[in-house]
Amino acid sequence: MKRRQIEISALIVFTSVLSFALGQNFNKSTNSVDQALNRIATAGALDKSALERAAIEGMLRATGDRWSTYYDSDQTSEESQNLAGRYSGVGIWLRAGIGGGSEISSLKKDSVAKRAGLKVGDVIILVNKVDLSSASVNEAAAALRGDAGTVLKLSVLRKGVEKKYELEREEFQSNDVASDQVKKNILYLRIDAFSEQVVTDVKEELAQGNYQKGLILDLRDNPGGILSVATDFAALFLSKGAIVSYDIANGDRKTIQADGSAKINVPVAILINQNTASSAEVVAGALQDRNRAVLVGVNTFGKGSVQESLKLANGSSIEITVGRLRTPSGKFIEGVGIKPDLSASEAQSLPKAIKLINALSDISKPADQKSFPKSTVQSSRNHG
Repeated sequence: MKRRQIEISALIVFTSVLSFALGQNFNKSTNSVDQALNRIATAGALDKSALERAAIEGMLRATGDRWSTYYDSDQTSEESQNLAGRYSGVGIWLRAGIGGGSEISSLKKDSVAKRAGLKVGDVIILVNKVDLSSASVNEAAAALRGDAGTVLKLSVLRKGVEKKYELEREEFQSNDVASDQVKKNILYLRIDAFSEQVVTDVKEELAQGNYQKGLILDLRDNPGGILSVATDFAALFLSKGAIVSYDIANGDRKTIQADGSAKINVPVAILINQNTASSAEVVAGALQDRNRAVLVGVNTFGKGSVQESLKLANGSSIEITVGRLRTPSGKFIEGVGIKPDLSASEAQSLPKAIKLINALSDISKPADQKSFPKSTVQSSRNHG
């Protein structure tokens, strides 16, 4: 039976790859895929939903892009909750590992995973004795989630050594922004991910903080999030002009522009590291290229592709790469990342940023700091 299932899966993948490759004959090939699905399903080997999933995943694999992903209906719902900042789990963000499987890309501050000592780069190998060493990000994420209060046993691989943890799942609510008045007139903002509420939360922090000398934005270990939220965030600091662009399949280039409503004109330093990725790299690259911020730290991760989501009829969805991101000056991010203006270790980054802001504020002496009084804070969320 197992061999039969493998043969069927191989046939579906082959048929899917063929249909993907046919291009202009796609409608004809889609009919062939439907015929194969229906015939194999009626043979009783696998149910049609399992065959459809195998076909879709086969097509995504055929693109050769590790960021293109399939989500079943439950995973689609969970992903929406994640981006909204609501889920139950252990506080881990995952990414596709370079050698396959899934690895930790970020840990939520004060989460059970962070407290237990898990680290960015740890590779997920076992959850409750289930082998996930070659699992997709979605499969690993689904295994980590569960009802708050339940316990999971997790094994990870760290520099070739297996580490074991026992973690109690907890419920998370949107809390991806934290602030600290590091100096009298310097405000520190940490952005853990660009989830739906981030721009609103940042405006509220700005309304309460003192940043007459400058701002420090901490994007270290930020795995990205919603691109439109990241560009809305960048627009807080930029006058009219490009934030990011990407080339699409027909050769055209799509550019996302700042609307010119920027209200922050004080010196800005951005902390970055090797785990700053995706939408977080968009923000860092845009503010660097537009001479609006100085980047402090080490080179970023280099996840510079843009995905679009398509919800399918059965409630599942796919995210497929539609372009490669470019900074305003035209530099690609994918596989390259963003270089810092000022190199610094993790421990040195914040102290160096504070010194930098003090020096820049003495030079620039902005005449006016346009603040965000509480009475005028408005949401600029974009659910694109």
